[in-house]
Amino acid sequence: MDSYLKMMKRMVDLYDQHLQQSGHQTEKSDRVASFIRDLDAPEYDRVLAGLPTLLSQGQGAVPRYNFDQDCINRLTQPDDRWIRIEEMVTISPVSLDLTDKNQALQTFELADLLLDLYPSENELTGIENRVVAEPQKYPAILHLAVKLALSKTQLNALTTQIHLTVVVPLFKEHNRIQSRKIHPAGEDFIRRKVAELNWLYDSKADDTFDLIFVDDGCPEKSGLIASNIIAKEGYGNVRVLFLEHAIASGSPMAKGLKSTEDSQKGGAIQYGLWEAIHQPRKQAELIVLYTDADLSTNIGQAGLLIKRLSNKKTLCALGSRYDPGGIYCTPKGAQGLSDNDRLKLIFRHYVRAELLPQLGPGVDTQCGFKAIKAEVLADTLKQMVDKRFSFDMELLLLITLNYDQGGRTIAQAPIVWIESNAESNFY
Repeated sequence: MDSYLKMMKRMVDLYDQHLQQSGHQTEKSDRVASFIRDLDAPEYDRVLAGLPTLLSQGQGAVPRYNFDQDCINRLTQPDDRWIRIEEMVTISPVSLDLTDKNQALQTFELADLLLDLYPSENELTGIENRVVAEPQKYPAILHLAVKLALSKTQLNALTTQIHLTVVVPLFKEHNRIQSRKIHPAGEDFIRRKVAELNWLYDSKADDTFDLIFVDDGCPEKSGLIASNIIAKEGYGNVRVLFLEHAIASGSPMAKGLKSTEDSQKGGAIQYGLWEAIHQPRKQAELIVLYTDADLSTNIGQAGLLIKRLSNKKTLCALGSRYDPGGIYCTPKGAQGLSDNDRLKLIFRHYVRAELLPQLGPGVDTQCGFKAIKAEVLADTLKQMVDKRFSFDMELLLLITLNYDQGGRTIAQAPIVWIESNAESNFY
């Protein structure tokens, strides 16, 4: 079954479990749930084939603007800073090779140059708007460097002391965990993730971070490989957990798990989140972020999520590839989704908006880059049932049902995401 159709059927399950029984349903949402519940694969394909006939040709009305003629006049003047940036990326490949450490270093160098040339958040936001307006015109390295520079600027502007814990699930990552010298698909992601966070925090001395990798029952012993790399590098703020230990010890996060085979990513992440909020720490606000093992999302972009969480009413911040400002990179560059995947996304979003409106207007609920305030996690995690890849939606839904106070509980942050499909393991 198509993964988008699976996800929509899982939305119906959540609707039945959490909303219908509590009286949140409407006649319209019941109709949608019934339709999706009975929808089979051939019918789904016919829906996708006919969906373009229901869509308008344009992208909506002319966007609002807040500039005046003086702003226009200034735009007519050459910007030597921008000319310098464009010259630097003229010969850059359209996409980024996630196995190439040198490209990663070049990305950070470009981000540092952007920070030097455009020191204010307003200026960097203007640069972001420029490259996002014509995504295919610019190489992935520039898209990512702009997001990184903005992330660092926003994090540095925050005055609250924050500790960030990053949780990463591991399953059949025995190849991607290595360097490219050892395996052609190797991303060396443990060392690279540490480097990404070190770069983000290198001018934020009062804030701290740690990394938790969680082995989801990997038959290839990804967790042991990770432990060896961590020991070799001497990382004091990086550790590995094993879901099988949680099951054996009777952890609350092992409820419903007879073995690690009952988990598909969700069990590992929930165990990591649980351990993150129960570890000893300094008197700092705790934010827990989870992401995938691959390097598709550079976690140097975490400042974009943390900034959203500085709003007291916002409890979760989601990285988004598909909402305005998000950049989805394939090997051909910032191409975005294929037409077929775009139609699937539109259809899935329609179903989610009708069945689970509490999740807000964001399109990309499944991006593996989410940050959550620690204070809402303990009770929420205890209520969770889903241990598989669709656990995200249950997590977000329970947070909104339990803690929403009429504010924007969930916020979206547009990010750059780069495909790393050669070794995808959880689906």
